[in-house]
Amino acid sequence: MFAKQAQSCWRLCLRILELPFDLPRRLTIPVIEDDRWSRPLGIASAVLAPVLLAGVWDSKDGEPFGTSITEYLFGGSVGVVLGILAFFTTESERPPHNRWLCIWVAGGFVMSIVWFYLIATELVAALVSLGVILEIDSAFLGLTLLAWGNSIGDLMSNLAISLNSGDGVQIAISGCYAGPMFNTLAGLGLSFMLATWKTFPNVLVLRHDNSLFYTIGFLFLSLLWALLVLPASGMSPNKILGAGLLLLYTTFLLLQLASLLGLISFGGVGLDSNSGFLGIQIL
Repeated sequence: MFAKQAQSCWRLCLRILELPFDLPRRLTIPVIEDDRWSRPLGIASAVLAPVLLAGVWDSKDGEPFGTSITEYLFGGSVGVVLGILAFFTTESERPPHNRWLCIWVAGGFVMSIVWFYLIATELVAALVSLGVILEIDSAFLGLTLLAWGNSIGDLMSNLAISLNSGDGVQIAISGCYAGPMFNTLAGLGLSFMLATWKTFPNVLVLRHDNSLFYTIGFLFLSLLWALLVLPASGMSPNKILGAGLLLLYTTFLLLQLASLLGLISFGGVGLDSNSGFLGIQIL
C-alpha cells in the first residue's frame, strides 16, 4: 500500500515538473489521435500556433520573440480565424477524419519543427555559454558534444537495423548518408535562405573560422574512401571501410583538439566578410 502511494506521489511530482514544458506544446501542436483528442486543446492550438510562429519569425540576432507588435497582431488575427474554423469543423467525440485531416497533420508537422527549432536554439545557447565559462571553442563543442548528441539516435537505430538479416545493412548505410545529406542540403539551405531573407539588403556575415575548411576536407575524404572501398568490395561493407572511416574521424578530432590546445594552427584559407559578398581569400 505504501509503495503504491509513493509511486503515485512520484508520478504526480513528475507530472507537475513536466507541466510547464508539456502544456505549451499541447497548446500549439494539434494532437489528432483518437485516444488523445481534445477539442478545446485543438481549438487552442489553432489560435495560438500562428502567434508562436509570429514570435519565432520576429527574431533578432538569432533570438526569437522580438518586440514587433505588427507581426504579433497579424499572427493573432490569423489564429482567431483558424480558431473559428476549428470550432465549426471539429467534434468533441472524435478528431477530424474528413477532408480537413491533411490540414491538421500539416499544422502539427510545422509546429513540431518550430519546437525543434526553439529547443535547438536554447541548446546551442547553452553550449556557447558552457564554452565561454570553460574557455572552450564553441566550434569544438559543436563538433563533439552537439554532434554526438545529435547523432546518437541515428547510431543506435543504424546498429539495430544493420544487425538484422536481409536488407538491414543496406537501409543502415543509406540512412547514414541520407540523414546528413538532408540536414546539410535542406536544413542548412532553408536556414541560410531565411537568415539572408531577414538581413536583406544587408549581407549575412559568417564568423571567421579556418577550421571549417578542414572539416569539409575530412568530409570529402570520408566520401572518397567509401567511393573507393565499396566498388572494390562489390558494394559490400566490410571491416576495411569501417576501420578507415573511424581512423579518419579519430584523426579529425585529434587535429581539432591539438588546434584547441594551441599545438597546431589552422591557416591558409578564410572567409572574406569585408566585401559585398561572402568570398574566399588566401591569408
